[in-house]
Amino acid sequence: MAPTVSIIIPIFNAEAYLARCLDSILAQSYSDWECILVEDGSTDGSGRICDCYAAKDARFKAIHGSNKGVSTARNKGIQLSGGQWFYFCDADDEVMPNALETLIHECDSSGSDLVFGGYVECDEHGLVIAEPSNEWHRQLSVDETLCELYKATNCTYEGYLWCKLFRAELIRDHHIRFAEDIYFNEDRLFIVEYLCHVSTAIAYTSTPVYRYYHHDNSAYFGTKSKWNPHYITDLRAYVRMYHMVLSLTDSPCPRLLAKKGIRRSIRTILRRLHDTRTQEPSVIHELKDIEKRYFSICERLYLYYLHLVY
Repeated sequence: MAPTVSIIIPIFNAEAYLARCLDSILAQSYSDWECILVEDGSTDGSGRICDCYAAKDARFKAIHGSNKGVSTARNKGIQLSGGQWFYFCDADDEVMPNALETLIHECDSSGSDLVFGGYVECDEHGLVIAEPSNEWHRQLSVDETLCELYKATNCTYEGYLWCKLFRAELIRDHHIRFAEDIYFNEDRLFIVEYLCHVSTAIAYTSTPVYRYYHHDNSAYFGTKSKWNPHYITDLRAYVRMYHMVLSLTDSPCPRLLAKKGIRRSIRTILRRLHDTRTQEPSVIHELKDIEKRYFSICERLYLYYLHLVY
């Protein structure tokens, strides 16, 4: 019999944190799960740890491959999973002991195709940086959920995968996959594509289901000191999401926020270029091309001002 939840964890050089993450899976109060460990060509001891846990508990399945990136690893996990629900986790974080139980309960009580849970942000030593300030449960429409994905607030849900539960049937039937040519914001892009096929209200709870650790060697923080050529894919992700939102809803709020997402990404990339003192003519050309296609003259004048500043 297929498990209720398939947990998918992409793993690359996570030896320092992996056992902590997998122990948090074993500690789940909800036991009907499988955990697909997609070890993506690590050069440290991550592969050995995966095999160790797979030998200890048959619910763990260790898959080894060459380094193809997090999106390819997650797609492989989707392909090999048999659960009714998908839960995505990062190898350097922790899942709260009641995470799956909380999310499944919200799903059963609401009948939703998508459940959002709360999370706690920690520094690398485990000190709590941010957490939900109160407890609540609610249901939002797809339009309202799109607005949540674009809002920039403290401890926001944004586009993170790991505090959400996805109905596997929708992902399989509509062949929803992670874009393997996108290296930043691929998670938010996946969620927006998934929302294109959701026919129910989305269930929200502020109950924390995840402990997210900030690490200086993460993909995001790495761009602050050195230019990452993949960062331009953040903008490409926002452009793809914008078109998805236009096809999904006529509501002005998510459409406006989706367009602002493109502008915010342009501004962020300009800052990265400035902060890392990088000259990338091809990147500037792509930014200007997107400005012409998606923004009015007045909006482009504002973006031109940003070019001068950054």
